[in-house]
Amino acid sequence: MNLLHNQTFLKLWAANTISNFGTMFGALSLTALIYLDATPAQMGILAAATSVPVLLFALAAGVWVDRLPRIPVMVIADLGRFAVLMTVPIAALAGSLRIEQLYVVSFITGCLTMMFSVAFRSVLPVLVSRDRLIDANSSLGMSESVTATASPAIGGGIVQSVGGPVAVFVDAITFLLSGLFLRRIPSPASNERPQRRSVLTEASEGFRAVTDQPVLRAILGMVATYSFFSGFILTLYGLWVIQGLGFSAFTLGLLLGSGGIGSLAGAWLAGATARRLGLGRSVVAAYTVAAALSFLTPLAGGPTWLALAMLLSEQCLGDTFWTVHNIQAISIRQSITPDEQLGRVNAVFLFASQGLRPLGALVAGIAAGFIGVRAGLLISCTGINLAGIWLLLSPLPRLKEGIRR
Repeated sequence: MNLLHNQTFLKLWAANTISNFGTMFGALSLTALIYLDATPAQMGILAAATSVPVLLFALAAGVWVDRLPRIPVMVIADLGRFAVLMTVPIAALAGSLRIEQLYVVSFITGCLTMMFSVAFRSVLPVLVSRDRLIDANSSLGMSESVTATASPAIGGGIVQSVGGPVAVFVDAITFLLSGLFLRRIPSPASNERPQRRSVLTEASEGFRAVTDQPVLRAILGMVATYSFFSGFILTLYGLWVIQGLGFSAFTLGLLLGSGGIGSLAGAWLAGATARRLGLGRSVVAAYTVAAALSFLTPLAGGPTWLALAMLLSEQCLGDTFWTVHNIQAISIRQSITPDEQLGRVNAVFLFASQGLRPLGALVAGIAAGFIGVRAGLLISCTGINLAGIWLLLSPLPRLKEGIRR
């Protein structure tokens, strides 16, 4: 069935696009920074409150997503985020909004977002036939690229014109709308599963489901390695562009926005490259090219125009190939994994992708103080390229079509 005629997928797509649009506002951080005049230390705590749930609860979340109907889990996550975020504008109207409340709101929304993400990646293969997974993930990727490019600017405009709490209110409404769309999707029949055991036992089964499968094991090894070293870029990129190369904050924003254009192109090309090269070779080739392009950032220098051209090339072309790789790798993961294990397997990958990045960011900040920002970025790019060895030594380069369960 053409995805445009699949009403169930269209509702899921609309819900995801709407909720992403609000999430990309960055409304809570902007409220803390501008409305509450938060200190750098308070901003750090706020960021940690959002990311800590993945480290603490991701693997357990995978177990619960496999135990429960996934559409209702997503609806509850959306409505929960709506309710929690609404406390911010209400407190602001009452004149009682404090940074401690934002910590709690960030932590709870982080937990709910984690549950939504695991359930979302797990329900898609049940709603869409396996041979359309790349097309479905490409469509989702295109809308995510558009929201990632437009939403931060819109969110900033709302904060600047009418204040941070209003932006949080708009963010909350997007989750309400997303939940209403999802409620219109019939919940797929639950898979028959053995008798429930402890959360630890079932989470361990999800981890073994990844490590026992050669392709999934290779992708997980790459994801974990990449995530750690990409944390260096998270910490050092802005420092390098502004302090190292002397560009303005406005130019930094333009560079980051250009990456969204590259992601949009990658989402459009993902299906075509898989059909042309074969799925496995396309995944490996896209990663290899994207990783090699990452060196353009620390090597940027010379005349201003040349440095800017190198940074733009890395953002636009690099994000194009990163997106091609990500869409295809996610589709492979979804096609391999049995429906009853999708939640736990996706949780393992969520833990690896988001749990190790803050550690890399911390190490980067310490290391750059001794070896400099450029050297830190060179280490990051080297590690990212070495992560590709996981893929090269796996069965992926010989894989021409999708993998059967």
